[in-house]
Amino acid sequence: MMQWLSGLSSIWVKGIATAFFLLMIIWAILLPKEYIFKGAPDKKLWRDLRLWAVIVLVVQIIIYIKF
Repeated sequence: MMQWLSGLSSIWVKGIATAFFLLMIIWAILLPKEYIFKGAPDKKLWRDLRLWAVIVLVVQIIIYIKF
């Protein structure tokens, strides 16, 4: 069933994975502020989950492309 994947080159696989990570970054950025800070006692920058999601996903992209 998944034999078609074996025909893809590693460049295509890395491109597809990177595109998926970029879509997750866009999704995280588009989340409303009210949802992000729900239950937080204040709205300090370090509590912004969108920022942390972007940082983690960029690290994932770098690791995936490098290795």
